[in-house]
Amino acid sequence: MSIHPLAAVSPDARLGMGVKVGAFASIEEGVELGDHCVVASGAIVKSGVVAGPNNEFCEHSVVGGAPQHIARPTDIGRLLIGSGNVFREHVTIHRGLKPGSDTVVGDTNYVMAGVHFGHDCVIGSGCIFANGAMLGGHVHVDDKAFVSGAVAVHQFCRIGRLAMVGGHARVTQDIPPYMLVDGQSGCIVGLNVVGLRRSGHSAAEVADLKNAYRIIFRRGLCWQDVLDTLAGEFHGGPVVHLREFLGAGKRGFTQERRPPPTTLRLRVADDAAATDAAPSLRSKAG
Repeated sequence: MSIHPLAAVSPDARLGMGVKVGAFASIEEGVELGDHCVVASGAIVKSGVVAGPNNEFCEHSVVGGAPQHIARPTDIGRLLIGSGNVFREHVTIHRGLKPGSDTVVGDTNYVMAGVHFGHDCVIGSGCIFANGAMLGGHVHVDDKAFVSGAVAVHQFCRIGRLAMVGGHARVTQDIPPYMLVDGQSGCIVGLNVVGLRRSGHSAAEVADLKNAYRIIFRRGLCWQDVLDTLAGEFHGGPVVHLREFLGAGKRGFTQERRPPPTTLRLRVADDAAATDAAPSLRSKAG
């Protein structure tokens, strides 16, 4: 264990083997850090944080802060963190609003500078959050999702597994698994095919998801018919997970971006313009 003499570490904190604490870092009472965690200079780990091994809290990150809620009770929940996460500079993560209702972060997530997780968020494993992404309270993000820079996610929304959200998107409804969301419009523009391939999904699984995508967005079916069709045509693979996610929705779902209808217009010059233009054309030709 290595603790800088200018760090403030509570004697009631429990630190594992090989933990490193930088200058001006603060670890409050009741904190539990697993083996080989790193708390860099100026980082603050507040009471109520329980973290597994190999987590990195970079400069001036603040994890375990009290919920930003006007009705915050005296006793609040915890922040539970898995292993192998990286929280870059100025990341803020808040504890659960009530006892027994915790904010949870899984394993091996990469959280870039300036990201915020509100109270009671549940983050899966293997996710990436780019600079300045903001999650309101009670947001759920499933495994291997990618949330780009400056994305704002409304409270209680869900982002499905392997979904990719483009920069500056405003997320006000659930984003189903495996979808690609355009940052400018905030709408779905297809499947996250690159992410699916990188995660090891087979060509057959990707083909099934493409067929499911057409059923959901292109056939014009009623919602229950969509769920019934997916259940009847697909009995395994990622489409089963997609249907389960859709069946559990309560806020509605982000819609597909549709191109505007195309109108072909012919520009025809009036008689006067045509008459005036004709001599000049003849003179140039001569």
